[in-house]
Amino acid sequence: MNSLTDIAEAFDEIISGRFVKRYVHKLIVDGSDLTGLFVERAERAGFVGTTVGNVDVGFDERIAAFAIRSSTAYFGWVFIERFTTTRSRKLFGSEVQNKKGDWAIQVPSNSKENVYVNYSHRIGMEFGADFVLE
Repeated sequence: MNSLTDIAEAFDEIISGRFVKRYVHKLIVDGSDLTGLFVERAERAGFVGTTVGNVDVGFDERIAAFAIRSSTAYFGWVFIERFTTTRSRKLFGSEVQNKKGDWAIQVPSNSKENVYVNYSHRIGMEFGADFVLE
């Protein structure tokens, strides 16, 4: 049986992405749902719970985030997706993709679903010169 200390340390590694790829992680260990422990460790690492609509993200960046569904943590990014030079939307898109190559988990900006974002984990996104904000 795993000790809670060992599990908390494993969660820390998942959350940081240093030694474990941040991707999709089941939060049930030895039959126990440890979602609460994962959220606690994520908050300790600087992630804050909010909705996608409330995330302050620019057109030229994305912010590291976790969405948690059915005792599973999905790593991804909150960003603004560009459809055309004048049409875009803000969303959470998971690292895991579906068969079509799209984000398997998507949380749009009008959703009330909580995601956990870390504003200190921002990275830039490149856009073509023809991008125009509506």
